[in-house]
Amino acid sequence: MNIDILGSSGGVGGQSGSTSLLISNRILVDAGSGLGALSLERMRGIEAVFITHSHMDHISALPPFLANLFGHRTTPLPIYALPETIEVLKSCIFNGQIWPDFTAIPSAADPIIEFRALTPWQTLRHNELSLTPFSVEHTVPTVGYSIQDQNQHFVFCADSKSSAEFIDQLNRLPAIHTLMIECSFPDRYQQLADMSGHLTPQTLYNTVQKLLQAPQQVWITHLKPAYEDELRALFSQDTRFNNWRVL
Repeated sequence: MNIDILGSSGGVGGQSGSTSLLISNRILVDAGSGLGALSLERMRGIEAVFITHSHMDHISALPPFLANLFGHRTTPLPIYALPETIEVLKSCIFNGQIWPDFTAIPSAADPIIEFRALTPWQTLRHNELSLTPFSVEHTVPTVGYSIQDQNQHFVFCADSKSSAEFIDQLNRLPAIHTLMIECSFPDRYQQLADMSGHLTPQTLYNTVQKLLQAPQQVWITHLKPAYEDELRALFSQDTRFNNWRVL
């Protein structure tokens, strides 16, 4: 399993574009502005898209990305998401005003995309990979993804706040090789983080400590650009986060 981090920022103006991951060159997880790092050729090699939730920093590049697929597909590109997320994409993005309705272009019989509704804990297979969505607590319906092949187990938590339910969801998973988990705000903004459904260094650390099996690797993502320098300095100096990777 190859994991290309195309974007990991929690906004604009950071060291990368916003959230987008490419798994084994074929599966796109989220479509934030980081997706623009791909060449047209690599975009056209994507076989499926998995969306965690409807917030703009996770879907902003989805419409223009899809426009690059005209004439390069013989079947609709499947876009997997929660039913609530699909409804938002249909009504707010692919509505003929913000962007064309790609479920009916170039024709209803031959569209560019096909939405497919996810059910948490219902595993999907794509070639050699298994993908299992699981619920996380955010301000809108959101899933993380457990992605496995024969050798690796990669878990992407999406945007999430710390809660007993979130920790329980992670503890239901098999042993995790790599955990990619967010940290958006410094500890002094804990109230803001809680209100907006995000983690701080303290709640991030507490969450990982409560996992029944420690991940082999922890990748920290989704730093808000306004606090990125401060957070990076903290993670590099605080011994609790030794050997954790800040994306």
